[in-house]
Amino acid sequence: MSRTSWKVMMITPFRLSALLVLLCSTGLPLATRSVVAGDKDTVEYVMHGDADMSGEEYMNDPGLFSGMHTYSRSLVRQLPVDRGWTYDSPIDKQIGNMFKSSKLKLEYLHWSLKGPDDVLLGTPILGVTDSTQPNSVFDRSTGIARGDGVELDYNDQSMDTNGMRAALEFALPEGSLEWNVWGIFKNKSIRPTDSVFATQLNSVPDDDLVVVTNFKINGAPASNTNVYDTSYTINLDTQMAGTGINYFMDPHLPGDGFRLQPMFGFRFIDLQETMNQVGIDSGGGIGLPRTTTIYSKTENRVFGPSIGARTEFKHSRFSIGAEPKFTFGFNRNTNQVATEQLFQPSDPRIVTVDKNNEFSPTFQISLYAKVNVNEHFRCFVGYDYLFVGQISRAFNIIDYNEDRTAANPAVGTRVRDDNSKFSADGITAGIELIW
Repeated sequence: MSRTSWKVMMITPFRLSALLVLLCSTGLPLATRSVVAGDKDTVEYVMHGDADMSGEEYMNDPGLFSGMHTYSRSLVRQLPVDRGWTYDSPIDKQIGNMFKSSKLKLEYLHWSLKGPDDVLLGTPILGVTDSTQPNSVFDRSTGIARGDGVELDYNDQSMDTNGMRAALEFALPEGSLEWNVWGIFKNKSIRPTDSVFATQLNSVPDDDLVVVTNFKINGAPASNTNVYDTSYTINLDTQMAGTGINYFMDPHLPGDGFRLQPMFGFRFIDLQETMNQVGIDSGGGIGLPRTTTIYSKTENRVFGPSIGARTEFKHSRFSIGAEPKFTFGFNRNTNQVATEQLFQPSDPRIVTVDKNNEFSPTFQISLYAKVNVNEHFRCFVGYDYLFVGQISRAFNIIDYNEDRTAANPAVGTRVRDDNSKFSADGITAGIELIW
């Protein structure tokens, strides 16, 4: 290389200044930022440059300090919004996990309730073999014959009604917790008596068939009848509701196939019933007209601990199972009987109330078959049978009696303690949503 060319390539002070000016004018960034992973909901920025100058301004506009040529290093962390001390806590995570693995079951109930089975509305008439057949009857006050009369035999063993039930189930360690609530709509049972009065032929004077209610006298059998020659109606209303909480243990053999989950919990059942008897008598020309009312009401509140199991055969497309359950129930019942114009139009409204505690064992079994539409939706049909012992019913708690030792004999008809078995059964159908 010649001496002349070497001189040309030499970097003179002028050329060095020009090179620095060229670098600054091109905007070559000398401060950079890199992003690294931080804790949950945080972002960390590693800043190369003047940390005192490149704070939040750099994040908003990283080109603002593109001409910086300092070489200090800083770490900037962008923190999440403070949502309170419970956010993302162990309790918060546990509640979140419960809802992420929960089930909601909604079903329609079509049940048949056990009703009165050959219940005589009154007491047997002394000297009469069958008071539900036409027999000669006499006015209670005057003893004058009122023609032929019948006592009513109330029979309505199958009272069909509808209801709804909902159950929410959460996953817990080693099992699941289910809370359910259900109700049966008010069922009305009316004993028709029009046919009794329809048999009367007013053109025939001797055809005077009437309805009667017979009463004991001071607790002894008697021929002591109230006569109703105009109309007599009976309305029986029954309604039920309940709730419960159950813990199901995880099956020992998870997955498809046969599974058994022991269960224990607590349940509450409320059964209320009212019966209203209204009879109208014209007096038959020998007495004053009156409208007699005999009203009875029962409130049964059954509660106690439960044990049972959920047995199920599970397949990827369907499952069938049964849930038997037994409750060591205690019944706190309140019974009431009220009468008005019982024997005379001047008889006032008289109310008697009785409260009792009874041991009321309860058994229920639910059978079902489910079809898995997808992983989040199922359809099912089933059958339920419910038995409750020691239940008071509105048609059993009336003591038809006349107390002639009292100033007002109507006080003899009062509430009495009488319990019987109760059962309900029917079909169910519904859906199950899974999260």
